[in-house]
Amino acid sequence: MAQGGQDDINATGAGDVPEAGVILVAFEKLFGGGRGVRRFSRSGVRYVELPEGAMLVEQNPKKSSEWAQLARRGHRVAWVMRDGAYLARVVDGEVSFLD
Repeated sequence: MAQGGQDDINATGAGDVPEAGVILVAFEKLFGGGRGVRRFSRSGVRYVELPEGAMLVEQNPKKSSEWAQLARRGHRVAWVMRDGAYLARVVDGEVSFLD
């Protein structure tokens, strides 16, 4: 079973959110330097494309949020996004699906 209430997301009709296993494979690729990791030219932030038009984007440590502070302290923080919407957060390999 996926962490963080994947069943709740599927019940609301957002079933095209990538599964936790898919996200974690991309997470290891993102922070392990695997093939397919790209960078946004403006910010230099890395990302990996996911199925269904989603992407896993590393947290920009230059921002002022609590998540950026975690990233600056050495934690691995990334976000699953699609069309500007945040679908899930991954911190040190733990996936939390967002409502």
